[in-house]
Amino acid sequence: MAFQIPSAGWLVDYRRIRRVALSYRRFTRRSLIGGFLLGNRWLLILVLLLAPMAVAGVELTHRANIDYYLLTGPKGGTYDIVAPRLAEVLNRPDKLERFLHLNIVPDFTFRETCGSLENLFYIDHGLGQLAFAEDGLPLHFTRTSECKLPIGSEPVTEKGMHKEIRMRALVPLYKSPLHIVARKSLGIADADDIPPRTRTYLGPEGSATAFLAHLVLDHYGIVVERVGENLDYEQAAMQMREGKIDVGFFLSGLKAGVGSVLARHEGEFHLLRVQHAQGLTMLYPFLVEIKIPGAAFQDASQEISTIGTNTILVASSDLSDLEAYEIAAKIDRNVQDILQGIPLNYAKLADMDPRKGLYYTLHEGAVRFYDHDPPFFMDPRTLAGIGTYLSLLFAIFTLSSQFVRDYLVHRFLYSVDRAVKAFKVMPNQPASKRYHHYIHRLKFRALTLLKDERIRLEDYKRIDEYIKGHS
Repeated sequence: MAFQIPSAGWLVDYRRIRRVALSYRRFTRRSLIGGFLLGNRWLLILVLLLAPMAVAGVELTHRANIDYYLLTGPKGGTYDIVAPRLAEVLNRPDKLERFLHLNIVPDFTFRETCGSLENLFYIDHGLGQLAFAEDGLPLHFTRTSECKLPIGSEPVTEKGMHKEIRMRALVPLYKSPLHIVARKSLGIADADDIPPRTRTYLGPEGSATAFLAHLVLDHYGIVVERVGENLDYEQAAMQMREGKIDVGFFLSGLKAGVGSVLARHEGEFHLLRVQHAQGLTMLYPFLVEIKIPGAAFQDASQEISTIGTNTILVASSDLSDLEAYEIAAKIDRNVQDILQGIPLNYAKLADMDPRKGLYYTLHEGAVRFYDHDPPFFMDPRTLAGIGTYLSLLFAIFTLSSQFVRDYLVHRFLYSVDRAVKAFKVMPNQPASKRYHHYIHRLKFRALTLLKDERIRLEDYKRIDEYIKGHS
């Protein structure tokens, strides 16, 4: 492409740039560090290093200003037992985090809630990042039942909320059978034999326990007297021992909740069977039929059939793929410590493929974990992003270098024009010695720039041809 002398409009821009260039040269000449760092190559290296560091700094600052919450459930349930172990595992730095002095997995504070439905609602409204939930329960953008426990959760205002599902499944944990605990003095053995108007604890509103309890009672057409609506599991168990509640519904892990404790309490309570458990699983596919072994209770001679759910850990879509991947990996490495006390055949849902067996959509980071596809540098999307970033840097560097060379060439051509006017060089007349001395200095300066690779050979030839045209 032929070189074109900038127009008068460009001249104004070049003059403005000249002031900046003079300041730049003063700094590089007076400071060895400035000359070392502000060379073209080192400038490119600085951009390559500083830009990712700036992005990482912004991300870490953003994460430092966010409180990460693990939503649990009411006291006395399995959530309440497992949550401290899970939070301890997530907050414990592993070898890589200790080496980098960086929390790849954020630190979580567990917060007590009313249960699974409340957790799903909070996750969708951005009030938590991780939560315990029962797989397959209906999702609602609005609260269907108000939690009345004094648990201190932040109030949720639905005005202006985004109507989108932000909840994603992360890790399957264990099976939770529905423990229907009844006083032995009632003389019943099955859930469909519960007498009408029996004082019954159904769990707090917003819990999966209340949802399943209503489902069972509605299936059998039993109307009970609901008591203890404002009680958590521990308080309800205490009132059952005090004789204020006759039947209690508790959805909890096997041998890990107050329902199991009550069923073994001095022979005063026992578990009720759900005779039509298999039929209920056909009507509600997210339910599972669970056989509670008789050995789990002191007074049970045979297994007890009931319904249950698959308890999972859910995450907000606000968590990045890397965060979700590392959380799943940490839980998988420490699952025995987290689910300590829950029988192995009921824990971790070993017979379930999370990519196919869950009703809720898996988080992309969890999908990558189960596919053994870490979201790091070998990720095609990450590589594509790095390639785009480097291409953009190369384009900026190329254009800026070309602009600087054009600027330098323009300065030389403009200096020749000024010399011609100053020394009154006329066509077909010999030039003065002062003019030749000045032009010699210009050529020497151009050769110096050529040696320093600040201009190219074709740029020097243009300058030289322009000088010869005036000689």
